[in-house]
Amino acid sequence: MNIIWASSFNVRPETPAPNFLPSPLNVTFRRGELAVLGCSVYNLGTKTVVWRRQESSFPLTSGTMTVVADERIQIGHVDFKNQWDLMIKNVQPEDEGVYECQVASTNKYMRRMVTLTVIDSSAEAPEISISDEQYVERGEPVNLHCNATGQHYIPDEIDWFRNGERVTSEKHSGIKLFKQLSIAHKTFTSILSIDKATMEDNGVYVCRSSNMRIANTKVHVLNAETSNKKRGTYHDGYTDEQVSSGHMQSSAPNIREVTFAYIFLCILLVLKY
Repeated sequence: MNIIWASSFNVRPETPAPNFLPSPLNVTFRRGELAVLGCSVYNLGTKTVVWRRQESSFPLTSGTMTVVADERIQIGHVDFKNQWDLMIKNVQPEDEGVYECQVASTNKYMRRMVTLTVIDSSAEAPEISISDEQYVERGEPVNLHCNATGQHYIPDEIDWFRNGERVTSEKHSGIKLFKQLSIAHKTFTSILSIDKATMEDNGVYVCRSSNMRIANTKVHVLNAETSNKKRGTYHDGYTDEQVSSGHMQSSAPNIREVTFAYIFLCILLVLKY
């Protein structure tokens, strides 16, 4: 009986084999960004995680140590955590390709492939634009257009601000906001429309996309009302011509003088004949 118990105590439980946890297999970054290729291993034990490029047999990293002479490459790992992420600083198009996260297991290597894509930031960077500065008279309409372009997807929303205060259709009864989406061009267009501009609509207008791109413009509302009187006869009987020339007397005395001259001429003619 003692021999049987001794043999039972010498039996050791089998160590669980390591396995990969779910993580993205395709990642995309812009030129110059920090690229992170994820690799999480459960039950790693005393084994080592090795990263390499698929087309090369030489490793890039082993454990937390960088093997190649490239200061941009390092491992993102925290003690007692499962992550063994490959990190590439200032990633470039030549870094594109397939990378392998390897773990040496019982008489074999476990591999997980991650594909890295690098895009040119100058061609794909998000952009935003807004209408030019506007001058309108009070009572005229105002329409401002804001176009925001995303990198991989259409921006979720565009917010408007006037002189630092957020503008909404609910809060500002005279303002309406419209939006248009273009999936093909990854563009979100927002239109701020004012039916009749008031002096309160003066100021700096800012549009901000959900990817935090900002553009601004100015709106100037001009007060066009004047106190010009309608051309014609004034209340006192003077015409515009009389007022402008400085003649302020009535035309009645001139009529009497002409009448007297006519009568006097008639009397002379009678006496003569």
